[in-house]
Amino acid sequence: MSTDNGGTLAGRLVHPAGEGIVWGPGTVARDLPGLLERTGIQRPFIVTTASVERSGLAERVGALLGDRLAGTWAGSKEHTPEPAVLAGAEAARAAGADGLIALGGSSVVDLVKGMAMVLAEGDDFAHLRGHQPGTGGEGGRRRRPRLAEPKLPQISLPTTLSGAEFTGAAGITDPATGAKEIYADPKLAPRWVILDPEITIDTPDSLWAATGMKALADTIETQCSRRATPLSDAVTRAAMTMLLADLGPGLTGPPPMDEAQLAARGRCQYAVGMALPQLAMVGVGLVAGLRHQLGGALGVGHGVASTIVLPHVLRWNAPACPDQLAAAARAAGLASADELIAAVEALTVQLGLPTRLSEVGVTEADFPAVADHVLGDPAINTNPRPVTGPDDVLAVLRAAL
Repeated sequence: MSTDNGGTLAGRLVHPAGEGIVWGPGTVARDLPGLLERTGIQRPFIVTTASVERSGLAERVGALLGDRLAGTWAGSKEHTPEPAVLAGAEAARAAGADGLIALGGSSVVDLVKGMAMVLAEGDDFAHLRGHQPGTGGEGGRRRRPRLAEPKLPQISLPTTLSGAEFTGAAGITDPATGAKEIYADPKLAPRWVILDPEITIDTPDSLWAATGMKALADTIETQCSRRATPLSDAVTRAAMTMLLADLGPGLTGPPPMDEAQLAARGRCQYAVGMALPQLAMVGVGLVAGLRHQLGGALGVGHGVASTIVLPHVLRWNAPACPDQLAAAARAAGLASADELIAAVEALTVQLGLPTRLSEVGVTEADFPAVADHVLGDPAINTNPRPVTGPDDVLAVLRAAL
């Protein structure tokens, strides 16, 4: 729980497993070759998406690596299905890669983590995953297998604001069930992250905005987490205010992107880099659980799903965390939790993002399966209001429909 009220402090601080973060315009060109040397990668393998490859960005990054580039594979799929992980791992193995570069958004980053896991631990996903969804208990508290084998080092070059690059957890979709399963190992965290706004220029505004709203949701959920600390509160409040201020100015509009837009994007990237390590330490909540399962089962992008459900989760949670939401509102210069929720909704409209699940093809008939999977998602273990059964999840889904 939050300790703003002067309560007793007790807990554990787990530092991120990565070595560091580099940020600023031009940092990929300036720093990537040196970071490969620092991590001992001799044959880097770039993993990306077809759209990033078409934009020419993958080719430009590959050119920085010269003859040591082992190959480029653009087979990433949204929501990181198991078959894509297996195909990517086989491609990296065939290329003789000794290190992986993730170039793209959260699906690419999670794909690379999954590839590193499979290459080290084998391809028995049922054995490797950390929980079984749909068990009816809060968050599916299950064993977390010890993934002891060393993993290929990773360097992450994110082109969105998803933040997946700052954790050692990966969400991988089981195609048989549609559930997004969570796999976790500190050794899966990228060794280095480069936050370069210049490589986001071709990222569509809609994707940039949606992933930014997902990050904003993370900052608020982290403040409301049952395990929130004074450190996590301070950092995520600062990140929240940066995202509220800079998401709009960071939209590109007509090309080319000017210096002010580039600077706003860089500040958003920095805010994500601030907040996500705190998320990994104290946890999030129901927004995260919902987006995992709306994405894995129904194909809704994590950013869009987070954007749509965020205000409804905040209203549902409000009785359980009034002080935390009030403090978040004050940090944003607002008078109350209601004003904070209204500001989130206004920003959603400003960014041109969907506001209802019905707008993205979700129907009430989809709700029971989503609710069942959410109940097995470990993200809800730190939600401020206990999620005790399917009716709790269904109430939020119906409000968001």
